[in-house]
Amino acid sequence: MDLIARLTGRQKLAVLFSVVNSGAVIMTAIFAFLMHRAGNPDAAPLSVIPPGVGGSGDPLITYAVAAIAISALAVFGLWLAVDRIVLRYVSALAGETRVIAHGNEGARVPAERYHALSPLPQAINELGEKLAAARAGVERAVAASTAEVQEQKGRLSALLRDLHEGVLVCNQHHQIMLYNQAALKLLHLTGDLGIGRDLLQVVTKAPVLHTLERLSLRVKDGRHTSHPMGTTAQFVASTTDGRYLLEGRMSLMLQQDEEQGDVVTGYVVTFNDVTAELAALGKRDAVLRAATEGFRQPVANLRAAAETLSDNPDLDMDQRRAFERVIIDECAMLSDRLEQVTGDYRSIITGAWPMSDIHTGNLINLVSTRTTAAGGPTITLTGLPQWLHADSYSLVVMLDHVVQRLGEVTGVGNFDMSAEASGAWIYVDISWEGTPVPSSVTDSWMDEPLPDALGGLTVSDVLQHHRSDLWCEATRAGHARMRVPLPPSEQLHGHSDRAPPLTRPEFFDFSLLKQPVATAELGSTPLDKLTFVVFDTETTGLRPSDGDEIIQIAGVRIVNGRILTGETFSQLVNPGRPIPPESIPFHGVTDDMVRDCPRADVVLPQFKAFTSGAVLVAHNAAFDLKFLKMKERASGVKFDNPVLDTMLLSRQLQGPDAEHSLDGIAKRMGIQVVDRHTALGDSLLTAAIFLRFVDMLREQGFVTLDDAIRSANILVELHTRERAF
Repeated sequence: MDLIARLTGRQKLAVLFSVVNSGAVIMTAIFAFLMHRAGNPDAAPLSVIPPGVGGSGDPLITYAVAAIAISALAVFGLWLAVDRIVLRYVSALAGETRVIAHGNEGARVPAERYHALSPLPQAINELGEKLAAARAGVERAVAASTAEVQEQKGRLSALLRDLHEGVLVCNQHHQIMLYNQAALKLLHLTGDLGIGRDLLQVVTKAPVLHTLERLSLRVKDGRHTSHPMGTTAQFVASTTDGRYLLEGRMSLMLQQDEEQGDVVTGYVVTFNDVTAELAALGKRDAVLRAATEGFRQPVANLRAAAETLSDNPDLDMDQRRAFERVIIDECAMLSDRLEQVTGDYRSIITGAWPMSDIHTGNLINLVSTRTTAAGGPTITLTGLPQWLHADSYSLVVMLDHVVQRLGEVTGVGNFDMSAEASGAWIYVDISWEGTPVPSSVTDSWMDEPLPDALGGLTVSDVLQHHRSDLWCEATRAGHARMRVPLPPSEQLHGHSDRAPPLTRPEFFDFSLLKQPVATAELGSTPLDKLTFVVFDTETTGLRPSDGDEIIQIAGVRIVNGRILTGETFSQLVNPGRPIPPESIPFHGVTDDMVRDCPRADVVLPQFKAFTSGAVLVAHNAAFDLKFLKMKERASGVKFDNPVLDTMLLSRQLQGPDAEHSLDGIAKRMGIQVVDRHTALGDSLLTAAIFLRFVDMLREQGFVTLDDAIRSANILVELHTRERAF
């Protein structure tokens, strides 16, 4: 048995087949001998078994029976051996092979268990490795294809999202397969359109069906290849409730078929809401009728009265007065109608002219660039930025032209330009040292065509498009400005929709606010003559001593009482640690935004250079100073500038019981908050508040920097003692 166990599977099979062959030979010999005896009955019996053994029968029969029995036993033993050595192993091997087919890439047949069937297990394992490699290749191909599809989907989504037109993709059964958010807005739907929803449930049926039928016939006749519009056609429809009119454009989606040629598989619809435009056309028709038919009767009455007076000079006094009354009344009626028609006309051209929301900082910078390039006066951007609703290009061209004219008339080479919110308007102001320009001069500019303006627009045209006007006025002795009122933006901008700002700890470190008075020259300088840098920081949290870091720092200069909006510092800072998710809604700065930004030790020396020679101003300044002081050693700079705190000034000027947050102070002072909760936006807002405080301090006798510092030190000392008790 040990010898058999040491045999390979192939050797064992060879032995089994040898036994089978031997049995077959023996059975063949016996069968041949029996046949021989059957054909020769007189042949002498062949007896190997001694007589008397096995009974009295023919010994040949005895031998045959014995041979058959032995052969049967041999065959049975052979079957048992084959079953044990081959069939059971083959069955088990088949089960393991199925595991490889359905298992993971590491599934293999244990070859040592099936050494009797070698090399079959090795061959199966090789197939398993190739199967795993093939699966891995398929998975990589699927992953690559999926990534490509996702990238294309992202691009398509971005394109559709940025389109102002509504886009709908439908199959030939009018089921919506794709749409963008503009479609929801233009259809005035509050929920989703829903993939698979019938387009004809939200848009009137007849125009869509008619347009699709036209285009389908064009494709069927083969005319789409030569038609100027190809597979595209325009149509006008409406929402199913009839409230909104839509100007649409349908384009067919075609698929090439070998037998049928181009086959329509669906269509794409792009559309705009033209309800207001068609209403404007109707209003324009009404204005034209009023300007023609509406004036016919009064003019006829005037002509008749005038002719009567001219043809009848001998009319008595009462009759003459009656005709004169007719003339006066008809003139008044004409004047009223003319005023109404003019107002309607301005309303029409204003509504039809393309407008968008504009940041005044960008607007004034564009005007300054254009004026400087033309060799005109220098423009300095000042004041708080605002948002207005206007046609940017025509407004820039008009303001540039006006500045050029102001420079020619006044001889001034430097103008300040700012924006101020007041009431229902945003006033763009052009200021200079000097006297106002007479209205007779500015009126003469109204009909001047603007260089580079579209369609030969004049100053008056641009003002009418914006329902605006312009005039000059004196602001204070020796100073004047020109005001141009413009409509405010139609949407909220900046970060006004964010959560309210975190409440920063007041008087975080009293020693940071209590400071010596400035040097003799600086300390005795009036506040309105000093240079200030109003700054603010955004941080990961409120505890600098516990690891919170600066993520943004910004500042703006104030020179001679003017906020120089064009001279700002604003920089994101990599904090070297994750930004807490709960703080992001307050400042809007994410990890992705600061990942490639410089660290504080690089930014703070730049900020120190920006503040050189200036007095620092901040709201709740101790908080921001704490972060700066903790980075002085790492950055190699020292922030030893004099510091004024608008929160302390607010307490001094408005009492301890008033609200002293930036929003609270701005609301009381009527200062419009723009770009709140950003470092630069808060710096600009603080600067506007600080300038108001400077005027209030002067009225209370605090004129110089030393006056303001002494007052702040007193407040700090009082609060220190209050907290001590």
